[in-house]
Amino acid sequence: MNDDPAELAVEFNRRLREVVLLVRQATTGLPLTAQQLSVLGSLESGPRRMSDLAAEHGVRQPTMTVQVNRLEEAGLVSRGRDADDARVVTVALTDEGCRDLAHGRRARTAFLAERFAALTPDERAAIAAALPAIGRLRAP
Repeated sequence: MNDDPAELAVEFNRRLREVVLLVRQATTGLPLTAQQLSVLGSLESGPRRMSDLAAEHGVRQPTMTVQVNRLEEAGLVSRGRDADDARVVTVALTDEGCRDLAHGRRARTAFLAERFAALTPDERAAIAAALPAIGRLRAP
């Protein structure tokens, strides 16, 4: 593969789809979907504005509201108000949400570790070497 960013973007997009589908398989059989686990993960560092969650997940606010409603009904998140602006709805992880998030992560990690074990040491090293650059893609 050459160094052309456009060509790299095309191939990365193809592979990313494969990885997303693989990760979704890891949550098969769990009570939460991959998207729900992702929302819980976004709340791990503390309460977030509903609008910020929607923006982070690349969905419109009504879509995030549906997700949060389901998580709230399951007792995994709670809603609150922003201390600086009472009109702003915030969402926080509950203790049960923390437990379910940890369980989902353990299941996903075990699933992926099994897949990584089937790779050669060189293939695992290549993935490990790419992780810092992949992490920088999200940076502003």
